[in-house]
Amino acid sequence: MKGLRRCSASLAFLLGPVLVAALIRPPIVVAGTNTFNEKSIKQWTLKGPLSELPGRISEVLPLSDQQNKAGWVRFEPMWDEFDHPALDTNKWTVGMYWWQGRQPAWFNPRNVTVRSGQLHLTMRRGEVPAEMKGRGYHDYTSAALHTKARSSYGYYEVKARPMNSGGSSSFWFQQEDPKAFPGWATEVDVFELCGKSAVHDRRYYMTLHVSATPEEKRHWQVSSYWESPWPFAAEFHVFGFDWDREELRWYIDGVLVRTVQNTHWHHPLFLIFDSETMPEWFGMPDDADLPSTFSIEYVRAWKRSGTR
Repeated sequence: MKGLRRCSASLAFLLGPVLVAALIRPPIVVAGTNTFNEKSIKQWTLKGPLSELPGRISEVLPLSDQQNKAGWVRFEPMWDEFDHPALDTNKWTVGMYWWQGRQPAWFNPRNVTVRSGQLHLTMRRGEVPAEMKGRGYHDYTSAALHTKARSSYGYYEVKARPMNSGGSSSFWFQQEDPKAFPGWATEVDVFELCGKSAVHDRRYYMTLHVSATPEEKRHWQVSSYWESPWPFAAEFHVFGFDWDREELRWYIDGVLVRTVQNTHWHHPLFLIFDSETMPEWFGMPDDADLPSTFSIEYVRAWKRSGTR
């Protein structure tokens, strides 16, 4: 839902710093990828409640694959239990060099904290620096951070609870290395959640974006949502994302809720957590609900055996 504005900002900052990528085997990209579009991609989304939830046997394997049928191997650059007294800056960069947040809220680095074994991203009502006011930010601050490593194919699992307000709580991937993949701008939104809303608080939004390829400069997206029987802000849930060369799969509490044919999403991207104001989608949060916090108990990552 948010890729167009972000990717436009990304293209404006292609000369920004390029961080060392944690690369898997590079995908083979051939001409003609624009023959696939939002109307032709095969996809499925669960309708109705989750089936029987799997039991947790091992903390070192994905909840959806406790028998390790896929041969998962831990991917350390994107694994963090947040059990240190402060953020591990060897793995994370606070903020985004290519984007300062969705107006009116500005990404304030002070709103990213680690305490009590969890990562916290907080949204607040408050002043922003004069420089940010000149860019259109005002009255609200939010939070963002991304991994120093980039990655693509693998399994990513997050145990999280969105903020209990009208702000967004998001887990996503973006920002190709422009030197390695010139002309590409893609995004994977694993989830965008609104914790307090008459419409959105039970909807698990999942979206894929393409804003540019070497052949085509057009933004399009493949989006859907699963309707939950419970509000997401009520408690922590486990969100899983299986990123494969052929298909993308989303899980909640170990149960498959969505699949999408993988036609464009092959490049290593940063793993990102953020909170945003979404005035055109979720509406502005009620000031009485602020500050509110998006909390993440862990993020875990795996590669299939034989990949990096």
